[in-house]
Amino acid sequence: MTPAMGDDHAHAHAHSHAPGEAAPHSHAPSSRSLAHDPRARRALGAALGLGVVVLVVEVVAGLAFGSLALLGDAAHALTDVAAYAIALTAARIAARPASNVHTFGHGRVEILAALFNGASLLAASGWIAVEAMRRLAHPGSVQGGGVALVAAIGLVANLLVVVLLVRTSSDSLNVRGALLHAAGDALGSLAVLVSGIVVAVTGWERADPVVSLLLVALIVVGAWRLVRASVDQLLDAAPAGLGAEEVGSVLVAIEGVLEVHDVHVWSMSPGETAASAHVRIAAGIDPDATLELLQAELRRTFSITHSTLQLQTDRGAVPLEAVPLMSLEDAVDWTTEHIARANPDLSRAVIAAAAGAAALGFAGGDGRVSPVTLSSRTLGSLGRRPGTPPAS
Repeated sequence: MTPAMGDDHAHAHAHSHAPGEAAPHSHAPSSRSLAHDPRARRALGAALGLGVVVLVVEVVAGLAFGSLALLGDAAHALTDVAAYAIALTAARIAARPASNVHTFGHGRVEILAALFNGASLLAASGWIAVEAMRRLAHPGSVQGGGVALVAAIGLVANLLVVVLLVRTSSDSLNVRGALLHAAGDALGSLAVLVSGIVVAVTGWERADPVVSLLLVALIVVGAWRLVRASVDQLLDAAPAGLGAEEVGSVLVAIEGVLEVHDVHVWSMSPGETAASAHVRIAAGIDPDATLELLQAELRRTFSITHSTLQLQTDRGAVPLEAVPLMSLEDAVDWTTEHIARANPDLSRAVIAAAAGAAALGFAGGDGRVSPVTLSSRTLGSLGRRPGTPPAS
């Protein structure tokens, strides 16, 4: 931790470590436990091998038997293989230390790979959907018995992968994601098996493209979620269910903290959340002790282990009471009252209008906002800063 900046600031990085100590966290935490879990890595390696075999067999059989359903299931199997490969690669990358150039490490390599994976799956799904519609109009010859046999092999292989991953008892997000992939592909293989049996028994060859469309729907949902999550992380979006208002509300409740503003929350890599903020503290408060309390609260409440907090000592401004999140209407009333009390030269009507404008689009997912943050934004729109004396 660094001492005060000038006379008024204290600034520190929340993940500084003593020389020679192992860092308690990594810049790619989604693969952190996997990097130190040989059993989980071996299970993922076996799953990757089985996935590649199933993928090759289904592509060859799909082309040989004229089954679009098998090709669709192969496309779904491709997502499994990509997920296993990404997880294993991320585990190796997670062990690399940050460098002078890659100061945050290499965690976003996984995000880039996931984005490419999702985009390519959407493109493949489009081709399968078009081909399935064409075959619905003009059914082709499908060898139902061969399709059912290959699908049964794929089902057994995917169930084996599920068992291998479950037995690792790993809490790694990558292992859990791979488990979901394998379970989904097992359902896909089951659907293709049913379509093969229907074609073989009844001769209704449209069963193959119908199942293909169902698989496309399954792939598109998963691929779109993958693309959306990847883009959000590349755009430094806050993790789902967590925003600047929630973080600011928790920080401002710490004893000695008067105000929190310029709060930013973003995902550095899958599973690792970072935060930064400007924090105004009361005069006479130990900035180092307060900084430790703020960082500890971020770790305890939000599991944020990477934070940059700039502390500024108050110089006689009217203190802001620590308040929790509240409804939008109550936050506007609170802001109006607080600013009017500290700035008697401003009319309440002007303050209320500015607070209402600042509150537009401000509410969190549950409709609650941080009145302290709203107050800061309102003061900014009025040309005032927290602690600025009223105009004479």
